[in-house]
Amino acid sequence: MKRPIKICKNPDCQDEILEYKSSKREYCSDSCRNQHGHKRRTEENAEIIAHNKGMTVNYKLIKFHKDCNILFEELSKFEKMGFNPNYLPEAKLYIVGNVKVKCYKIKDVIFGLNPQNTNQIIIYK
Repeated sequence: MKRPIKICKNPDCQDEILEYKSSKREYCSDSCRNQHGHKRRTEENAEIIAHNKGMTVNYKLIKFHKDCNILFEELSKFEKMGFNPNYLPEAKLYIVGNVKVKCYKIKDVIFGLNPQNTNQIIIYK
């Protein structure tokens, strides 16, 4: 009995699979299967990956300023250095000096916009 020729499901490969033990085989090799799975997951999670990268950039900038003890800075200066306000976590209320303030927390750094001047970022210790 002659077996049908199967084609690898990886769009970058699409080689013929001539020898196979099972009719369920879809890829010519494990590396092809892994490559196709990685590419598919990357495309499916593109928004999440972009958001995480943006959060990482924002964290590095905020953390650097906190480590240098620069606790007040203009938002425009942060934006020039690569800070993107679109990539912020959900705002929560924190008690700062007996006052509830709307702040953001990325890892170990808590920061927010100045209530009097919304163009200024305050980093809380």
